[in-house]
Amino acid sequence: MIFKIPPVRRSSSGRTKGLALSMMLVATGAHAAVQDITVGPNPPCGPNVDYSYAARPGLPVNETIGQSGATGNVQWEFALFEGVPGMCVQDGANQKLAHCGGLDVTLPNEPNQTVSNMAKVTLTANPTNSDLNKEGYLTLRVTDSAAGNACATRRYRLRVISGGSGWGDPHMTTIDGVHYDFQSAGEFVALRGEKFEVQTRQRPVSTTTVPGPSQYTGLGVCVSLYSAVAARIGSNKVTLQPNLNGQPDPSGLQLRVNGNLVTTFPEGGIPLRANRSTDPRAALEGRVVRGEGGTYEFDDVDGTQLVATPQYWNAHQTWYMNLDVYQTSAGQGIWGKLAGGSWLPALPDGTSLGVMPQPLDQRYQDLYVKFADAWRVDKTSPSLFDYAPGTSTATFTTTDWPRFNAQSCLIQNEPPAQPTTPQIAAQACSAIANPAAKADCTFDVMVTGETGFAQTYATSQAFRPNGPGFQPVLPGTGSTPVPPKPVNKWPWWWWIPILIVVLIVIAVLITRKPTTA
Repeated sequence: MIFKIPPVRRSSSGRTKGLALSMMLVATGAHAAVQDITVGPNPPCGPNVDYSYAARPGLPVNETIGQSGATGNVQWEFALFEGVPGMCVQDGANQKLAHCGGLDVTLPNEPNQTVSNMAKVTLTANPTNSDLNKEGYLTLRVTDSAAGNACATRRYRLRVISGGSGWGDPHMTTIDGVHYDFQSAGEFVALRGEKFEVQTRQRPVSTTTVPGPSQYTGLGVCVSLYSAVAARIGSNKVTLQPNLNGQPDPSGLQLRVNGNLVTTFPEGGIPLRANRSTDPRAALEGRVVRGEGGTYEFDDVDGTQLVATPQYWNAHQTWYMNLDVYQTSAGQGIWGKLAGGSWLPALPDGTSLGVMPQPLDQRYQDLYVKFADAWRVDKTSPSLFDYAPGTSTATFTTTDWPRFNAQSCLIQNEPPAQPTTPQIAAQACSAIANPAAKADCTFDVMVTGETGFAQTYATSQAFRPNGPGFQPVLPGTGSTPVPPKPVNKWPWWWWIPILIVVLIVIAVLITRKPTTA
């Protein structure tokens, strides 16, 4: 599947509208001024809103941050400059230029000099693939001396982002653009970051033929497909899976949020709040949005979009899906960044498997034994999936799939998929524009005979992610602080002695004899 929301849905749900009004437009060369620092009559001088800029390798950043609301001349200064140790440095001479995660920040003048209202801070960067997953923070303060030194402070973050995906018979694209096949069976960590993680379930597919070699790995192996996905967004867990009872159900997959089955999907989506709270005043960490055609989008507050497109394979009574993730700074997993000098993404401990071996059996051992076992769930990450009683991740694990140098891809007691001709497969996938995606689509349809794969590819292709620039922030995560719950200053038991006193007074008044004249 792919968690995606078609553009028509995004514009009609109210969600995108709220984003555009509350935060920032996508980088198209004409950003709204909403990211400017606003100096109001009584603004908080401390940081109030985090603005996240998503920078993509190969796309230069050239943004300006101004101020609004000031009545006279303003003074700009660094309030704070921070980031991962070793990532950010500052020009010690005058603090006029700073570098953080590939971001250059140019101040309009020395930080202790007064500049005009029209002065702006310029943000420039030329991120490369070596900057992937880096991030840093810049906090600026603007002081209006003509308004009693009224001030406002805002924090900005640069994230060097990319995307990853797994389509059809799992064809992976890493966040740094390497395309390879990964046909193992079981549950795996697809992508993992500090506050965001994606896990996928892959199930083997019985076929009457053994597919030809993969263009990247050179291995001709039996195939699998995505049957379920789980994600961690902040403190929340979401899953999209078939019925836990294992019975085929063409009516749809089951969505669970923190283990609770969702039976009614609200129009504005399902909010994911801090500490899994249901209190509408709790901080928002993400949102699940339903799109047309049965698609789902899982968003976090940083602008990351995980999109799934499900499809039911009626002939084999099973669900499969495509998966895509956009604007992510997560970097570990089978979609993760390649280790230095490696033909595959890094292992969980960051080590490299080195260059691609020449012998095919060693390639198989590297990819389908060492690499696959390293990224199985419960090895380095606890499972995010929901399970029926008596089942676990081991229930879905087939360690000897795919078979090396297989002579057959048949599975006992499972009817095999019947292949179709290359011509029929190519016709089914003719609308897919991306050459790599079209080749994957054609392979999937040809090996399985299931033309529904072409529909999931087409739906995935239609999705339009936020893209680079100042990222939209989910409604409810803006600058207005969450009001604290009202606190009852008088514990309930304090009323007991008061009530007793009142009753005594009433009794005295009732029994008191009236005075005679």
